[in-house]
Amino acid sequence: MIPVLDLFQLSAGPDAESELGRLARKYPVIRTRQTGGIEAWTVLSAALTRQLLADSRVSNELHPHAAHAAQSPDGATVLFEQDDPDHARYRKLVGAAFNSRAVRGLETRMVDIAGRLLDQLGDRGTVDFIEAFANPFPLEVICELLGVPVTDRPVFQTRVENVDSPVPAVRKAALTAFLAYCGSLVEAKRREPTEDLLSELVMARFDDGTALTDLELVGFCSVLLFAGHVTTAYAISSTLVELIVHGDQLAALRADPARMADAAEEGLRYRGSLLATTNRVATSDIDVGGVRIRRGDLVRFLLAAANRDPAVRADPNTFDIDRATPTHLAFGHGPHFCLGQRLARQEIKVALTEVVSRFGTLELPVPADELRWHPSDSLRGLSGLPLRYAR
Repeated sequence: MIPVLDLFQLSAGPDAESELGRLARKYPVIRTRQTGGIEAWTVLSAALTRQLLADSRVSNELHPHAAHAAQSPDGATVLFEQDDPDHARYRKLVGAAFNSRAVRGLETRMVDIAGRLLDQLGDRGTVDFIEAFANPFPLEVICELLGVPVTDRPVFQTRVENVDSPVPAVRKAALTAFLAYCGSLVEAKRREPTEDLLSELVMARFDDGTALTDLELVGFCSVLLFAGHVTTAYAISSTLVELIVHGDQLAALRADPARMADAAEEGLRYRGSLLATTNRVATSDIDVGGVRIRRGDLVRFLLAAANRDPAVRADPNTFDIDRATPTHLAFGHGPHFCLGQRLARQEIKVALTEVVSRFGTLELPVPADELRWHPSDSLRGLSGLPLRYAR
């Protein structure tokens, strides 16, 4: 019998990934329950994840009657809700902007931002690492990417923080204010472009000479915020925990900081921040993994399970920065492979390098299995990370 898994309950547990790996050994496809009791066929197998994420019969457009691109309820065009040809057209332009000089030259600014935030902590103490560093670091990088003026950043950051408020009215008001600010920022970049990613996109042109619309540009800002902020903060925090728990591997990194990229890749594989993809929909019947997915059924992919699939790698429930093949599915696969993956990898590597190099003592004041995890049907991350440190 195919099991039905409650993703909220699973994600709040201390070792969800190991449970997913166990399930992946037995079931390539299961049912999962998510927000509002919605159920979907959910792929666990790494091989089937790669196969179906590249299958045109699994559509990202849940609203097929929308004209051209799919849209979020606020009207902003969202890249990951599009299918080809709209998606390919949009992605080509955005992908070129992600490879622009404004993005390629960002690492120096990342190091500066990380250093400033860590200097504020002093020489020793105990902090919530997520609140003090892991959250503000990628948020400041996003401000750099979008070209948010320095004077606007405190207000911008407050709105972003309130978007995640548990109070619905506060959350809704913050989202409205955030999107309105992004709209005004787009207008400012049209009037006076600067050297940043948003300006690159404002000035970019499709082959037919047309440009991205304001709704498409605002949609990009919202995706960059939600896909590039919380997920990066979670990845930095969870990888740091594993390095502290595995002290021999932390010592190896101190001896050879050049291996930090390997540590970041293993952190993404072992406990990536994207528990599952967004929902897709089957556009025709698909027989796969011993089940029949009917036309119109929702389909999603448990990337955390695929990364612990024992069919792919030996001992998948062991954290090991020496793994010979860092290939994983933390950023998805196929046409919707994460456009910002290079940037995210760079942020994680810079953040961990700066933390490890600055503090000779890094300790958890509580056992790792007592850390609290944020309940979610799509993300996997710590709600808080108490950290004891000393230079």
